[in-house]
Amino acid sequence: MEDWLRMRKAFWPDCPDDKHRQEMEQSLSLPGVVFVAEHKEAGLVGFAEISIRKDYVEGASGSPVPYVEGWYVDETYQGKGIGRSLIEAAEQWSLEKGFTQIASDALIDNSKSIAVHTAMGFREVERCVHFIKSLEKA
Repeated sequence: MEDWLRMRKAFWPDCPDDKHRQEMEQSLSLPGVVFVAEHKEAGLVGFAEISIRKDYVEGASGSPVPYVEGWYVDETYQGKGIGRSLIEAAEQWSLEKGFTQIASDALIDNSKSIAVHTAMGFREVERCVHFIKSLEKA
């Protein structure tokens, strides 16, 4: 669990530890799966967190859909096929569960993630900028 937490903190550095731990517990208790990549000398070096989204998923032909909530490989181990193996495991798991699609996302300015998703066969279906406004009582 500590290696997974370490990697989550590297991937989502602005998220507080208690929220990471809460989300990790949810990942293990809700429908879905977490795949990890282990290096014999370095321990865990990557993860893919897959949820089952029952709400609307952009571009999906139906619902529910397996969704890559997080996909991370330690920088030292990137470019060695580990990320590909994690997604291939997620795809195989999804097929075995009867799903015909898998979805994911990337931040609009994360060209590296977009390129990796594209190389893995994901097709871009939409770009969106999200907004929020805090409201104060008058």
